[in-house]
Amino acid sequence: MNDFEKVFLENYLKFGLGSMPKSDVDALVMYLLDTYGPNGSGPLAIYSNQTVSERLKTPVAKIKKLRYDAALKFGGRIEDQAMGRLLAALSKASIEPDGEKICLIIEDSLAKNWLQGQLKIHQHIFDYSFNTEIVKVSSAGLFQVLETVFDKVELENLKTGYEAAKKRKTAEERVKAFKGVALKFAEGAAKAAGAGVVTVLKAHMVGA
Repeated sequence: MNDFEKVFLENYLKFGLGSMPKSDVDALVMYLLDTYGPNGSGPLAIYSNQTVSERLKTPVAKIKKLRYDAALKFGGRIEDQAMGRLLAALSKASIEPDGEKICLIIEDSLAKNWLQGQLKIHQHIFDYSFNTEIVKVSSAGLFQVLETVFDKVELENLKTGYEAAKKRKTAEERVKAFKGVALKFAEGAAKAAGAGVVTVLKAHMVGA
């Protein structure tokens, strides 16, 4: 029996045969596909909602919902899930041409909702008026949220790298420099946060 089958049966039979609602079965299968992939082909978690939609012949909106449900019900600690998925988005973040805002592409509903909730708590404004999956936030706002949950040494390195990236001559150079700094922060912050966050981060990063 492979891991996909083992985890499925453990969860499906937990409260008795046939007791799991269909919606939870679908979410469980989505979790397993993101974790192991179909027929051992590799995790789907690194792929976009659109790509998974095409592979599974399922509407994008349904994939997005199933992934959110799967993370909540089968992904383990919600804090680890939120932090790991946010770090995965941060690892590919860029800065706006003026250098004042940080731009994250976050398809993952759990990570986006968590980040936006934290920004609201700290009274910072985020902008996703052009695309609900692109979140633009001031560096000060983002750093204030990050310092409440991630390693302060790693965050200071991110801030230093961000300031250095802002001084690059062209927008292209600034974006490239910040991407490298953001990736290093994501890896270091995950390690400091613990194995659970590292696992989530690796599951959602291409080539990890």
